[in-house]
Amino acid sequence: MSDSLIEIASVDVSSRDCLQRIDDADTQYLGLRLFPGQPKLHGGIRSEVSVDYPFRPGDRIRYRWRFKIPHDFQTDAPENRWWVIGQWHDQPNPAEGQTWANFPTHSPPVSLTLGELDGQIMIGLSYGCTDDSGEQQVIGPAPITRGQWHTIESQIDWSQDSTGRIQVYLDGVVEPIFSAAGPNMNNGYQHYLKFGMYRHPEIASDNWIYVDDLEIQKLN
Repeated sequence: MSDSLIEIASVDVSSRDCLQRIDDADTQYLGLRLFPGQPKLHGGIRSEVSVDYPFRPGDRIRYRWRFKIPHDFQTDAPENRWWVIGQWHDQPNPAEGQTWANFPTHSPPVSLTLGELDGQIMIGLSYGCTDDSGEQQVIGPAPITRGQWHTIESQIDWSQDSTGRIQVYLDGVVEPIFSAAGPNMNNGYQHYLKFGMYRHPEIASDNWIYVDDLEIQKLN
């Protein structure tokens, strides 16, 4: 990612065993791992990169990165318990005196999920506010391929009202694979991106995901 994003980014891993930098010919990318018995971090089983990109309600933001699921990736089929590879999470608004100490816990209002159907690995979208006023939409799935780099792009119109929108594109296709509308912010403060893996605590497989080339851009 660019230097400007590195300044607002952090890596959320429970141990050094969950993180690897891969040097491949002329490129470098990041490996993030989940494995059985690893300790929880921030209350969950996760290996993620967090980026706190600033925006205001009404902004349209494009988020794009590459990811690869390796050939030997084991899913949670047939149970398909929740498994997240990208999420946008609410956080305290300092202008209103909020801190993590007094901020309620919510699931992310926007997330990209992973599962398997009839032997095919899939991604899906969960969308909608997760505070007391919200109701999530579950959209998809769409197939991806093990061992292949994919580019995911999400264009989000951030809003606490009906003007909220998302369009998700895969591998540069013209038409979005997922679209949804409605409120997508639990509060009026910027929601931060977390990408990598975050999953149900009882899933016990050893998994890597590889990520590269994060770009974030304000479009309006």
